[in-house]
Amino acid sequence: MNQTMLINRKSPSQVTPLRLALFSCGLGNINRGFEISTGRFFQSVADDPDFDVRLYCGGEFSNGRSVWNIGRDVWLRNGVRAFPGMDDVQRWKLSYVLEQVSFSFGLLAQASKWQPDIVWTKEVPLAHILYYFRYLTGLKYRIVFSDGGGFKPKTYAQFDFLHHLQPGAYEDSLAYGIPPEKMCVIPNLVPLRSTNKSKTELRKEYGFEPDDYVVVCLAAWNKHHKRIDYLIREVARLSDSRVKLILCGQPEPEGDSLPALAEELLPGRVKWLTVPEDKVVEILNLSDLFVLASLFEGLGAVIIEAAMSGLPIICHPHSGGKFILQDDFWLRDLSVDGALAAGIQEMRMSPPSAAQLVALKEDVAHRFSEQNTTAAFKSMLLQVHNQPHSIRKATPAT
Repeated sequence: MNQTMLINRKSPSQVTPLRLALFSCGLGNINRGFEISTGRFFQSVADDPDFDVRLYCGGEFSNGRSVWNIGRDVWLRNGVRAFPGMDDVQRWKLSYVLEQVSFSFGLLAQASKWQPDIVWTKEVPLAHILYYFRYLTGLKYRIVFSDGGGFKPKTYAQFDFLHHLQPGAYEDSLAYGIPPEKMCVIPNLVPLRSTNKSKTELRKEYGFEPDDYVVVCLAAWNKHHKRIDYLIREVARLSDSRVKLILCGQPEPEGDSLPALAEELLPGRVKWLTVPEDKVVEILNLSDLFVLASLFEGLGAVIIEAAMSGLPIICHPHSGGKFILQDDFWLRDLSVDGALAAGIQEMRMSPPSAAQLVALKEDVAHRFSEQNTTAAFKSMLLQVHNQPHSIRKATPAT
């Protein structure tokens, strides 16, 4: 399925630029897919004459407008005292919601003065705050919710327009009763990056030997979603000390025990890296295999990055992985203990051919090209702006 297929039509260029506001409470502080994709979409339309764009973010980001908030890390550092009786996952989720609530205080004041035509966000609590605020104030902005977290349709059905990242989410929403004219499918924007450094140079720079077999995962360091504990245990099933693991991402409180687990099961074989976005291509290019152990994803844009880098891939057959890879060869049921270890060993002993990797790279680079995705994103916004608009009474999602 072509990712622009579900956009009904392109709208004519606007005489008056469309006022677009993008919101991300963690951008500038956190580098998850939510934040990275928001920054990329902002940059894709920032210089377009059809748009007057403002980016409101929780930290410092180029050309963004920083909004005061109490970041999730503040709540988490004091979590035991502030939220007694909660486990790490519950504490993280509540801290994230409180970050969005505090972010909304300053955001609503700034945005209401400017009066955007469209607001776009991936943050669910924030989107609901914007929905009720619009009803209370009579402001006319349309809310575009981008479903980056693989949420259930009842969570977002009331918003004006739904930006899905993959067809599975679109089909679920259609089955729930959301009309097709309120939705489209556009994946996250993933630029095609390259490096002039050779694999040998990169391995030396990052501390790997030429004969190491390097498995890489780009993901937040947690257990409940990215399943880094499962990944560590599966690599540990491979007794060959030349099999090394790179975990490239950012720590989360739930992951505090992960380094100890890695040191216990894979002493000296795990490298934990947090790098700037432009360095990710180097990490991918020094590696032999990309793995994502999560059992669900809103999309899994890191799979696109890995494919564009020419790496073999193993991921679970969730709807995002199927949409991106479109070939069962790269998919394994990672809900089963031992499945990932077997897949890694198989890829190592019988690697895919160069022709197979080139075909995957070219197919993914074509279907998810920066140019096509940017054009689809702009078309979606103009389409939303030109649709008939009415402020409905705010009712809770059911």
